[in-house]
Amino acid sequence: MCADWNQLFTDPIKIKRDPDPLVAELCGMLRKRARVLDLGSGAGRHLLHLAKNRIKAYGSDLSPEGLRLSRDWLTRDKLSAHLLLSEMIALPFGEDAFDGAVSINVLNHATLEGGAGAVSEIRRILKRGAPFFFLIIGREDFRCGEGDEIEPFTFIHRQGIEAGVPHHFYNPSDIKQIAAGFGRISIKERRRDYDPKDPIFGHDPRAVGRPDAMVQHWEVRLWK
Repeated sequence: MCADWNQLFTDPIKIKRDPDPLVAELCGMLRKRARVLDLGSGAGRHLLHLAKNRIKAYGSDLSPEGLRLSRDWLTRDKLSAHLLLSEMIALPFGEDAFDGAVSINVLNHATLEGGAGAVSEIRRILKRGAPFFFLIIGREDFRCGEGDEIEPFTFIHRQGIEAGVPHHFYNPSDIKQIAAGFGRISIKERRRDYDPKDPIFGHDPRAVGRPDAMVQHWEVRLWK
């Protein structure tokens, strides 16, 4: 089963609008007009937040539909950002080009090797000392183990909103492996009970009959 990234943006009700706290934290650390890349920018919620904070925002994504929605949203709010269609392991930027980068629930949409390649690309384009904050899914998440396992802890899901999309479920050892080469690293767990009424991820068939279903992510902060 192959992933069609455009499918993630077909239902407007299922598109998140509020920025992740990691992105808000990064905005507070950077000067105005700093250049920041949102790797896997999706429908644009973090590009909007960056632009509203007078950050020079760049968004890369593999989905033309996500980029179209981002462009429409930015135009509607009279904001601007640089948008490009790109693989996360081959970014069209030179070395030391950015003051920071973010990536929310994107790096886990690949094998472990693919995630490492993407992090290496981010390190290449960041200036010395620049931060890279990202969020990835953890192995204690209730979705871990469902679907076709294509390598240890990497599954192509058969159910849920992201059916057909690969997910690697990380632990701290994996994170340290893909973050090799960065000067500083901070890893913090984020977990919560699964909410069946969540407008985006609720009604997941994998959570049926599992009152202990839990969502786990890792907040990772790196500095080059």
